[in-house]
Amino acid sequence: MNFIFKSILMALHLLLAMILCVMMIILPRNITHLLIQFWAKRLLRILEIKITLTGEVLKFLGKDSYLIVSNHISWLDIPVIFSLKPVTFVSATDVKTWPIIGMLAKISGAIFIDRNRKSNLPEVIQAMNHHFKNEKESICIFPEGVTSTGYQVLPFKSSLFQSAFEADKLLLPLSIKYKENNVLTNRTSFHGATSLFQSFKRVAKSNRIEVVVDIGHPIKPSQSRKDLSLKLQEVIALKIN
Repeated sequence: MNFIFKSILMALHLLLAMILCVMMIILPRNITHLLIQFWAKRLLRILEIKITLTGEVLKFLGKDSYLIVSNHISWLDIPVIFSLKPVTFVSATDVKTWPIIGMLAKISGAIFIDRNRKSNLPEVIQAMNHHFKNEKESICIFPEGVTSTGYQVLPFKSSLFQSAFEADKLLLPLSIKYKENNVLTNRTSFHGATSLFQSFKRVAKSNRIEVVVDIGHPIKPSQSRKDLSLKLQEVIALKIN
């Protein structure tokens, strides 16, 4: 019964997203982001997901912009982060094709990357640099490139770290882990052949999920790109384990 109730609420919430998408076409960027943030918060309430923030919270919530570096477990990662603070995400091009969520991503100003086409990288880094120059928002990247089970952090790809050097931005490590009944869980993981609906069904069947978001200390991009990615991977992995 709980799953059916959540499914009905989710259907209505998706309908609300469609209405908001039409409205946001003509609204200024700051209002658009507030509406998407409201939508993200409501999504987490429907799924009964509790957020716990730890670490350098004031750094994350403050006015300074960073290149946020996060591990990646689920499609939920983006609404979790956006519910805390509007940021611009570098997302896989596949997200564009997702119903409604793809529309929200495009309207929010997401920078899309085709991970199967290396020639796309200079264009993405240029877009990131342009954003840092003209906007006050942080950019969030998921350097694993794919989602994990949530029990470990996969090797980081260093290519997008180039923007931190070129735009002279501090990197802010962010670790995400999902717990159920206070134990690390893979219920929210979105990997392998799992469909978006199957993942939603798994999440909706629980009302005991907590997502712990830990904000690390900002790191200056003073090392080589490879060394920097290894350092951030280690920092984030320590928080997961």
